Amino acid sequence: MPPKIKDICLIGAGGVGTIAAYILEKSQRARVTAVLRSNYALVKQHGFDIDSVDHGNVRNWRPYNVVSSIASATTNKQSYGFIVITTKALPDLTSSLISDLKPLITPQKTALALLQNGLAIEAPFAAAFPNTPILSGVSMIGSQLTSETTIFHQYQDVSKVGAYFHRVDDTLPKATQFDAARLFVEIYNAGLVDAKLKSGARCVLSKNIVGARWGKLLWNASFNTLCTLPRISVGDLLSGPGRNTLLEPTMREVAAIATAAGYGDAVSENIVQLMLHDSPLTSSFRPSMLVDLENGRPLELDVILGAALRVAKEKGVSTPVLSQVYELLNVVQWMLVQRAGKLS
Repeated sequence: MPPKIKDICLIGAGGVGTIAAYILEKSQRARVTAVLRSNYALVKQHGFDIDSVDHGNVRNWRPYNVVSSIASATTNKQSYGFIVITTKALPDLTSSLISDLKPLITPQKTALALLQNGLAIEAPFAAAFPNTPILSGVSMIGSQLTSETTIFHQYQDVSKVGAYFHRVDDTLPKATQFDAARLFVEIYNAGLVDAKLKSGARCVLSKNIVGARWGKLLWNASFNTLCTLPRISVGDLLSGPGRNTLLEPTMREVAAIATAAGYGDAVSENIVQLMLHDSPLTSSFRPSMLVDLENGRPLELDVILGAALRVAKEKGVSTPVLSQVYELLNVVQWMLVQRAGKLS
């Protein structure tokens, strides 16, 4: 008997979200309703054009259903197995999103899957939906929206997904949460069968997803932020003088915070060295925070640096470089907000 098809609502069809939607549908175990905003009409008419290292050239692809708002995702009264959130992890956006999500959640059936950057992103969802399983996911994917309907995906999709375990009791047993994470990973990997053979793409079920978030923060808190300030590529950062004076020190400060918080295994010396040497000096990749800056969009500053620095303060860890990078990017964020206010 074939597995039952899961209805999935995906919110945030950007570079990461569109690839996730494509994979979930390619599994033939999911129907995705994608909530779009400014590009809704174009995608509804033309679909997405995807240029992917994992999936090749895909033209005029669209999910099973495309809607223009979260409210529209409830009109057919679907009972969603998963709500996948791939928006930017911005505090104001998260607050407004949470207020709209309740009609999409079916008790004892729906799980939230947060495929977003940063630390402690799960907390506001856990507070709002204490009886709902929450899955947390991190990915190293290098996928970006290059126009309203085109996706450029240049690095293999290597994702980790696990249950957040925000509460464990008779109402929400640990097994229920783990099973939700395992099912999501199974469906995702079913959509990666061809890509795994082609590029090694894979989705791993993590038993320590908070540790995995600290591991990704080694990259995000260093490459993402330090490419953004001077507006340079990953290759330029690795080739220049900042490699030794900024890049490695930021990684080591993140590792020190994570170790103090109890996640040292996720930021071991081997992992630090891998992060430092994994990208070629010729890499033209421009990280997501830099792309946001270049497009005048708010930066994911709080979840990438702010949350880590709050843990550092609590644990008494010195962070001279990270703190300075944070303050500089705070000025950049202020500038973006000021410009957005003048345009509105």
